[in-house]
Amino acid sequence: MPRIRISMTELQRRALAEVRLQPGCHNVQEIAINRVARQAENNWSLCVLAAGAADANTAARAAVHVQTVLRRDYDLLTD
Repeated sequence: MPRIRISMTELQRRALAEVRLQPGCHNVQEIAINRVARQAENNWSLCVLAAGAADANTAARAAVHVQTVLRRDYDLLTD
């Protein structure tokens, strides 16, 4: 099934909402979506910039999980 192409802003919004749903991560403050080279299987990656009151390691693991799940469905729109 082809992936849905969405804007950076929309992907960031969805990813942050998903990270906040993960145990211990309800108050993660900020994430970043990074573009990845075109040769890669996926054209974006995700990382936590500000964990807020969440444990940084827990937030990082949540980001990896959310990245894996969302990469199945979404690609960034290309310029």
